[in-house]
Amino acid sequence: MKKLIILLLMSGLIGGCGSKESASVEKPSMAAVQISEERQVEVAEVVPRPISYTLSAVGGLKTPEHVTISPKKAGIIEKISVREGERVRKGQVLVQLDDMDAKLQVERAAARVMEAEASLETNRNTLLRYQKLLESKVIPQQTFDDISLRVKLDEARLALARTELNLAKQNLQDHRIISPIEGVINLKIASLGEHVNVAPKDEILTIVQMDPLELEFYVPENWAGRIRQGSQIQFSIKAFNDEKHSATLQFISPTADPATRNVKMKAMAPNPHHRLKPGFFAEVTLPAGTNPNGIAIPESALFSQEGKTFAFVVREGVALRREVETGTRFNGKVEINKGIQKGERIVTIGHEQLTEGMKVKISTKSQAPNPK
Repeated sequence: MKKLIILLLMSGLIGGCGSKESASVEKPSMAAVQISEERQVEVAEVVPRPISYTLSAVGGLKTPEHVTISPKKAGIIEKISVREGERVRKGQVLVQLDDMDAKLQVERAAARVMEAEASLETNRNTLLRYQKLLESKVIPQQTFDDISLRVKLDEARLALARTELNLAKQNLQDHRIISPIEGVINLKIASLGEHVNVAPKDEILTIVQMDPLELEFYVPENWAGRIRQGSQIQFSIKAFNDEKHSATLQFISPTADPATRNVKMKAMAPNPHHRLKPGFFAEVTLPAGTNPNGIAIPESALFSQEGKTFAFVVREGVALRREVETGTRFNGKVEINKGIQKGERIVTIGHEQLTEGMKVKISTKSQAPNPK
């Protein structure tokens, strides 16, 4: 009996010892739980930096001047001095009409001027003689007044003759059609020997201005206030895809299109070699202001959930999720307009394994971003 009691006591002691060890395995300490939940991440300190904004738009090249050449006088085309595609200067003679009649009119008008000048000179000399005779009381006052009136009439006739001569010369000049602008002959419509009319006007040539060209494009109304007249902009075209071209912004429309809410803008692009052509499609990049104290973080720090954008910041070793409002993107970085403040540390690598309030361990690889 005593042996049975001793065996039972010993088995009880052994069973008690086994229960304690089992409890210690099933219920680990809080320190062990905290260590197992820590996640290693890389962070970067948010440092303000200047952010320059650029805006992309699409547009097209246009010629600032497109002139259709028509005659001022009806007549037969005697000579066309230019060909299609040829460059012309302002004031260069393009077309010569038959001007024989116009030359005769100039000669006749010049003869009338000479006649009026001779008559006026004769009567003026007579007036001088009559002035002396009147002072000597050889002739009556009426005779002197008559010759004075003739002088005045001759002066009027001479003025009229000179006006008619100027008109005749202008008529002769109008038989020569000159270029009103510097440009390129785009289209030749009439031919040598053809009769052209004034009413209705017959078209002879068309000229387009090629240097500079006008770059027209539109920007959204919310960006229009950031654009400044006189800014230098860049654009590229598909014909020369690897090239960047410059233009100077010269016009910002004072009104927005009521249908699209876009604002029209125009820039002048130098084109000395005429490589750019009116009608070319252009991709435009233009400066849209600067934020001297902007906040930008790496794109890798952002993630999306349910249509919203978030980032994790680390405070006192704990990960906190922040909803952010983003702005422009550039060089692998994203501007943050709302949600993150300067001086905070954001998780750049490792946010995929984080949840709100989770403890983190910062990797020694973490470095603050370069503010420049």
